[in-house]
Amino acid sequence: MKVQVIYHSLSGCTEKLARGVFERLTCEEKSLHDLSKESPALDGDILLLGYWVDQAGPCKPMRGLMEQIEGKHVGIFCTMAYWCDASHGTASLHSGAECVKARNTVIGGIACNGHMSQKMIDMFRSMKAGAHSSNPASEARWALMKEHPSECEIALAAERFNERIALLHTLQAQGLAFPPVEI
Repeated sequence: MKVQVIYHSLSGCTEKLARGVFERLTCEEKSLHDLSKESPALDGDILLLGYWVDQAGPCKPMRGLMEQIEGKHVGIFCTMAYWCDASHGTASLHSGAECVKARNTVIGGIACNGHMSQKMIDMFRSMKAGAHSSNPASEARWALMKEHPSECEIALAAERFNERIALLHTLQAQGLAFPPVEI
């Protein structure tokens, strides 16, 4: 079973997560693709798609790729400079799954905390008012998330996808379909 890990990263968070997952995948045939450098042939049996969150969903390049995929088993992962367990995190992951689920089987997903690029922090600090303007709480969150995604988050994502890949392999050997995961 061939697994392709395809990602698009803005500040390096999604790349860090994608590389960590890729390194920990236990399958024999796997490949890693940076969507900002290449548009890979979608020839894997399983596609693990990673993106940075833009307006509660996949960044534009990943959304474009997701809309082309058909007949695959797909795992979704994303990073955001906000709490991944907040409604924004679940909505951002759900939005990615919505892009692929009509024509593919979603095998799982995970949202991870990430750090915000200095350029974005500077932009938010320059705002005088608004939902994204700098305040003591956002400054504390940005400082806390400088090292995210953490090794624990990367290990959890890799474990999730390794388990789902193993389950898919077991079910296929028994002639059974993988039950789609609702994200």
